[in-house]
Amino acid sequence: MEEAMEGQGPQRHEAAPEETSAAAAGSRPDGSAPAGPSRRADRRAKERKSRVSALIGAVLIALISVAFICSFMGALHKPGPRSVPLGIVGTSSQASALSAALGHQAPGAFSVASYPTQAAASGAITGRSIDAAVVPGRRIQRLLVATAAGPAVTDATIKDVHAAVHSAGALLAVQNIHPLPANDPEGISQVFFVVALLAPSLVFGNLLMTRIGAGLHPLEHLSAIVIYAVIVGAVAAVFSDAVVGALVGAPWGLFGIGTLLAFAAAVMAAAVTRWAGGIGYLVLFLLFIPVGIASSGTTLGPNMIISWYADLGKALPPGSALPAVQNTVYFNGNAITVPLLVLSAWALVGAIALALVAILHPPIPGQRKQSPGQAAGPAANSTPASSSPASA
Repeated sequence: MEEAMEGQGPQRHEAAPEETSAAAAGSRPDGSAPAGPSRRADRRAKERKSRVSALIGAVLIALISVAFICSFMGALHKPGPRSVPLGIVGTSSQASALSAALGHQAPGAFSVASYPTQAAASGAITGRSIDAAVVPGRRIQRLLVATAAGPAVTDATIKDVHAAVHSAGALLAVQNIHPLPANDPEGISQVFFVVALLAPSLVFGNLLMTRIGAGLHPLEHLSAIVIYAVIVGAVAAVFSDAVVGALVGAPWGLFGIGTLLAFAAAVMAAAVTRWAGGIGYLVLFLLFIPVGIASSGTTLGPNMIISWYADLGKALPPGSALPAVQNTVYFNGNAITVPLLVLSAWALVGAIALALVAILHPPIPGQRKQSPGQAAGPAANSTPASSSPASA
């Protein structure tokens, strides 16, 4: 027995160095390649991918910043009156004379129309046909203005009309028939009202399709957007009117405009995200936020920025919602039909595009559409362990 144990001893001592050398070399019992180098290679590949992704992200955000800068700086860097609608109580010849006098001060700044009476001119200001009106007199001429139409355009009008009247040897008296309230003397509350509804609604529409409601039916998406728009529109109206007192006197009008704006922005964001993915949503975001807000003129008004850019703004939700809010609160709801039609058109297009998803079932952007064979391939090729030769 001792001899047998002694005979096994050398074998045991001879096998130990082989196991030690194999472990030192990092080999596996089955002869496969060591795992260490492959893991380091995978780690380096992931690091390179992260660097590339970070670089692409930085370039993309920089381009978005450039879009904001170009839009806002390009539209608002040199404000001045451009084709501001101005009235005069008098004949057409007096309107031509006033237009010629203003043309020397600021060429192309005003478009003058004549009205038979002061009441007619005042009604045109309230109806939003004109922004101001001149009432001629022997020594003193009066200028009817409405700062509620925009402090910037009002100040520019007073300055240029005063210069034209002074050059004719007369004096100018200013009468403000639609002033801004004391709690919003610069008229910026309407801009904040629109922006506060527009930006979150775009985000909500995108998140509804990608995160919080990705598995819902398209008609359920529409229902969720309707509920969201009603809630946020009601909160915005109550807060702006009753709580803060910034936009007072027309809470139901604010509720309707806010709800329509929120629905239009959210449903367009949802539809574009579903049909065109992240790139489409980014394009819509840039169109509605930097381009839409800047081209609306913000607190300056559309007649104080580049004309063609202002015309573009009137076709976008911000440029339609701003005059709708302004005219509802300060001008008895006059001249809001066209802005509301523009908002309704955006809302209808988005709703139709989202409803078509339920009919056409387009592939989700960014995901590859697998064929039935590809989807069933791994399951079909796999063999149960019980029937494999190894188990046998």
